[in-house]
Amino acid sequence: MDKEISELDDGISVKEKLPEMLNVITIMTLGYSSMIFISSTINLFIGKQFIEEIQTTLADNSQEIEKIENPFLLQLFNTGMDALDNFPILNLITLSVAVISITAAFLMRKLKKNGFFIYVLATFIEIGGPIYILGAGISAGIVIAGSVFSILFIILYGVNLKHLK
Repeated sequence: MDKEISELDDGISVKEKLPEMLNVITIMTLGYSSMIFISSTINLFIGKQFIEEIQTTLADNSQEIEKIENPFLLQLFNTGMDALDNFPILNLITLSVAVISITAAFLMRKLKKNGFFIYVLATFIEIGGPIYILGAGISAGIVIAGSVFSILFIILYGVNLKHLK
């Protein structure tokens, strides 16, 4: 591992350099989580307006919606309606996950192993929160599919766990 000498005193103080792969994935986590944080924060203020517009549009087209016969499409539609109804809490979960992920990435940039476990916790909340609120079934599949990159990043961070203390 590359090391830089940061200070010489009675002993040698050594500052470890951030491994390149860990540097790249923490930067990606910080970038993505920051974008999610910004959009979720904006949604706190204007999300309700958009939800009301969508619900009005759906109410205006209720006759067409009632004609849906395909069970899969009907379940998919109902899952979307549940997500709209629970938007405020789902948005707070998303905002919380973004904050936790940013914190975890900063800790891992400081080579702190607890950052990895905090990131795993964030991913668990990212998956578990919406499933708990929306229920299992098609919503669980959608949530898990949306969390593929977070799960991939757990693996990538796990590979770099040896560099964390």
